[in-house]
Amino acid sequence: MHRGNRKLITILLTCCSICLAGVLIFNLYVGNNSVADSPNIFIVTLSGVRNMDSIEDSEHQYIPHLWNDLRQKGTLYTCLVNENFEFHMPSIQAINFGVNSSRYSFELKSNLPSIFQYVRKKYRLPASKFWAIGHWFNSTYEFPTDKYAQNTFPCAFSLRNYSVSAQIFRLLTKQELISFDMVSSMMKRTSAQWPYWDSAGAIQYQVFKKIVRFFKPKLVHYVMNDVECAHYDSYAKYILALKASDNKIFELWQFINQDPFYKDKTYLIVNVDHGRNLYYAEHDEDTYDRPSKVWMYIYGPKVKKGLVISRSIRHLDIFATVAFLMNVNTHTTSGNLLKDCFSTADVYTKE
Repeated sequence: MHRGNRKLITILLTCCSICLAGVLIFNLYVGNNSVADSPNIFIVTLSGVRNMDSIEDSEHQYIPHLWNDLRQKGTLYTCLVNENFEFHMPSIQAINFGVNSSRYSFELKSNLPSIFQYVRKKYRLPASKFWAIGHWFNSTYEFPTDKYAQNTFPCAFSLRNYSVSAQIFRLLTKQELISFDMVSSMMKRTSAQWPYWDSAGAIQYQVFKKIVRFFKPKLVHYVMNDVECAHYDSYAKYILALKASDNKIFELWQFINQDPFYKDKTYLIVNVDHGRNLYYAEHDEDTYDRPSKVWMYIYGPKVKKGLVISRSIRHLDIFATVAFLMNVNTHTTSGNLLKDCFSTADVYTKE
């Protein structure tokens, strides 16, 4: 080969190496839009818990794992304001859609995409990577819009309105199938089903674990409804359900930190949708005049550890924070990014 040609080839290879190194450095510091670079997120919402029974209890006897084992693993916000109305749907819809809804409505008046839809469309993942689990999720979370087709909605699972892949049921044991059928039948038989909520929560958690292990979902919102048994007016059932929820959250946290798919690249957000009245058994519906205050934990790779933040935040802020972590642009929301819980301001760079 001519000496001049060899010199030209050497120069070209050197230029290519420099360009490749530049791309690698750029991706390292800025990040890119590939699904591999985006985190996984689990949102767990407890359905109606008073602060006096949880973070404000001096003994923390009903949330021993959250307080004793996990408090130093992430950031605790002690003043999550239940905005608009003290009920499940306003908080859950604020988390998923970034807007506040009316009092008891399952439906949003505006046709806005959910955070599930934004994330799924960006990363082009199958529906099985997105799950909405809990009693308050149903078909009303399927909002067709011009930009988000029908197939962008998450898989929903509850014991009254559920749509679950047949593959999940093939993974359940015979006892789990019997329990699922019995509890589901009881939940559907009458609207006065409060005694069965903790039982429903138990079998729902079994199915949830199968979903996580089998589908390895990217984004999950799991509403743990166990403590709704408080409406049955049994304080014993209520606190036992709260302790059971604490156990489940700790088990999920351990799984996330041991499973190769989730380890070091997953955020866990634990929050409460609303508080309860002083007697505990019912909601305090005076929220418009006196908003109740609940709490939220957040854990993850870039989250400050052992930090307690007492300023007021809202469920809308969870929507904004998840959108930021997943690097997606959404519709306008009054929710704010929870910057003070992160160890660096530029955890992920938005487009």
